[in-house]
Amino acid sequence: MEISLRNRTVLITGGASGAGKAVVKEFAKTGADIAFTYNRSTPDELLKELADIRIRGYRFDQGDLSQIDELVSTVMRDFGHIDVLVNNAGIYPARSLDAMTEKDYDDMMNINAKGVLFLSRAVSRVMKQGSIINISSINAVNPAGKLIHYGMSKAAVEMGTRCLAYELGPDIRVNCIAPGLIYKEGQEKFIPGWSENYQERSALHRLVDPAEVGKAAVFFASDLSSAITGQILTVDCGVSLAPYFFNEVEDE
Repeated sequence: MEISLRNRTVLITGGASGAGKAVVKEFAKTGADIAFTYNRSTPDELLKELADIRIRGYRFDQGDLSQIDELVSTVMRDFGHIDVLVNNAGIYPARSLDAMTEKDYDDMMNINAKGVLFLSRAVSRVMKQGSIINISSINAVNPAGKLIHYGMSKAAVEMGTRCLAYELGPDIRVNCIAPGLIYKEGQEKFIPGWSENYQERSALHRLVDPAEVGKAAVFFASDLSSAITGQILTVDCGVSLAPYFFNEVEDE
């Protein structure tokens, strides 16, 4: 089924690389006009690839709240309206509890949680009707070593999703996608063993394709999800179904 979002403007944060880039590409297939933000990555390659649609990139540091109003007003000036917001931008630095500094914690929470909340507020003030889609992680509910501050930030995003959905209804729907381990070129080099272990334990025996996060976001942006708000959609190839015990119970 082809989903059309023509004449709608989608604002996607962190859209120049990783899963965010895949989200941009999936929305491009719907005919939507796209505004996306970037910070460390460069947008030139993406803009060239999608030159046949209406698309613009904006440098934006989500950890700096003073930039939010300017971003929203600039997108409104360039596109006239914002109909969908995808809060994808985030950071993922691993730190053990002993090694974690206050700055490590503050940076994580400022970008992954506080930035999401205040950007959502700013967009909701100009969004007459529409959809806000937050990107969380299965780490919001599944502990992982050296990621306590990341898990806390994503847990905040999921509760924030529910609270925003309640407060911004009936005109604005707010939902959340919680991906599992997303495939990335050269992944094993950065996190040895994770990919193999994840695939073995997941029901589908593979990692999440970045495009699958984009497809879930398109679903939440479309009228197909018109009665859905305040929900968390887990996109993890079924790794959260893995049993606690490795051995199957024997038949009696």
